[in-house]
Amino acid sequence: MFAAVQLSRIAGRHMPGGKFRFAILGILLTGLAGVCATAQAFEQLTAAQNLVYGTAHLSNTRAGQQIIYRYSSRKSADDVVKDRVLLSVNKSYDDDKRDVVLDFLSAERHMPLPDFNEFRGNPVIIAMLEHIAQSFGRETGGGVLYFRNRIRDALAKDSTSIEEISVNYDTRTITAKRVSFAPFVGDSYLAEKPEYTGARFSIILSADVQGGVVGIAVKSGQNDAANFEREIVFEKVIE
Repeated sequence: MFAAVQLSRIAGRHMPGGKFRFAILGILLTGLAGVCATAQAFEQLTAAQNLVYGTAHLSNTRAGQQIIYRYSSRKSADDVVKDRVLLSVNKSYDDDKRDVVLDFLSAERHMPLPDFNEFRGNPVIIAMLEHIAQSFGRETGGGVLYFRNRIRDALAKDSTSIEEISVNYDTRTITAKRVSFAPFVGDSYLAEKPEYTGARFSIILSADVQGGVVGIAVKSGQNDAANFEREIVFEKVIE
């Protein structure tokens, strides 16, 4: 569906217990539940945060639909992993909220998540950024909490880039917005691993695709070598 989109270049399972749900939902934006609930909270967000977290991305979906995203990760030309992410819409509400289940990756890569009930934003964003933070932690030997916080802080900066772009979708061109940021430039924590400090994130959003998320990507490397790449791209909707 998005063969012409190279995001790296232009850049559900229910787990019982309220504590786990709060931990996941609060990972990247403090008070996310409150942010999604009130217009007053929206006013406290930066433009990037409002676009990513404060938008009703799920408003163009309906109960019974499943959205498939293609996933890929790469360390080198010989080390490429392909997988998928599945978002199932179980219930629709009149106020643009949805009950959804997110099945994020498979086999040993599977990340357990709670059900997301009465959600306006697309939880694939939260899940993908958490997956990236965990991946950074594993590869660098650093603390996942540190990477979560740096990603969250980068989205909170007024300087975070927002661009309007065109994306080739199916047989037409659609308008999208790309949020770009680089949380680790000059990061002393990664001083001994400079191949990760240039990591650049790209979140591409458009109301013209179901669920609002065209793709999310991060790419980092050194001397023209790709050391760290993660990407999901909207593929199709199953009715």
